[in-house]
Amino acid sequence: MPRLWRYLTTRLVIAGGLLGTGCAPVAVLESLPPAAPLLGPAAPQQVGPDAVTLLRSGTATFVQLQQLIDDARMSVHVEVYEFNHPLLVDAVLQAHARGVDVTVIDDPSEVSSAATAQRLRGAGVTVIDYPVRKLMIDHVKLLVVDGSVAVVGGINWGSASPANHDYDAMIRGPSVHNLDRVFDRDLVTCGVPAAIPAPLLDAGITVASTLPGAEIRPLALQLIDGAMHSLRLELFVLTDTAIVHALEAARQRGVDVRLLLDPSQHSSDPSYQSLVSSGVPVRWYRTRGELLHAKAIVADANGVLFGSANWSGGGFDRNHELDIEMAGEPVIASQMQAQMALDWAASA
Repeated sequence: MPRLWRYLTTRLVIAGGLLGTGCAPVAVLESLPPAAPLLGPAAPQQVGPDAVTLLRSGTATFVQLQQLIDDARMSVHVEVYEFNHPLLVDAVLQAHARGVDVTVIDDPSEVSSAATAQRLRGAGVTVIDYPVRKLMIDHVKLLVVDGSVAVVGGINWGSASPANHDYDAMIRGPSVHNLDRVFDRDLVTCGVPAAIPAPLLDAGITVASTLPGAEIRPLALQLIDGAMHSLRLELFVLTDTAIVHALEAARQRGVDVRLLLDPSQHSSDPSYQSLVSSGVPVRWYRTRGELLHAKAIVADANGVLFGSANWSGGGFDRNHELDIEMAGEPVIASQMQAQMALDWAASA
């Protein structure tokens, strides 16, 4: 990561100067803000007909995922881009061993997931390869257990994923049916005969996906264009020109905008430069090795959109992605902004 290397090199030069003057190099480390802590799962909230728990990465989230799989009695549906966390691999294997109907849709182009798929198939678990092609991936992160509880968002199931800053939602209610419907549709895309039920009406949560359709970018633009007071964003990647222009327009009409970007994704550099030139407050996440992996926005401390889709041409148009939107939910928005505020302050 050249930007991180430049940052560390600068710090080493400063440290060398301090040593040359007899100052202790620890002063350099003390000048850095402390790392932002990862908040645990938030208190459950009622969102229309659904009960929603915001999960904010960290070990506690992975323990929650394991518990859901351990509690499964009938079925476990998994569709996750990166899947090799030993806690969750073992939980899936154990669910299959006790007779639960386990089905996994994987992206065979992701190396760690391909290795996990081989292990699961060896134990008799049904694993189906999503038909990826050039310049696209199956980037979904979805778990549905017993048709009654779902977890959806941006958190991969990789061995290093608990350290990354990202968001999931654990949901009970009619949205579980709509999320499992995406899984059924993906089975059909994979060539597996499956019935695709009609969606249920849900005034609380909008389920948005790509391939088929391009449902996520319009929701993001609607939140930005409709913002009157504030916008808070954490994005792993930002290359979409329409989003950049919308953020610049929001700033010009007086909206308080804060955008945090991951420093490892250099494709975001032109967007960063354009936004800074337009006066939009943007920071690079100050990493200690972990990623700012989130794809999340909070508008007017009220509307929330997050999930798997990077804010790029690949994320909005070419990849298979899955997001959820909750409009008019100030408590959920506040729970997400609590983590965003910590990340922003630690990246000063």
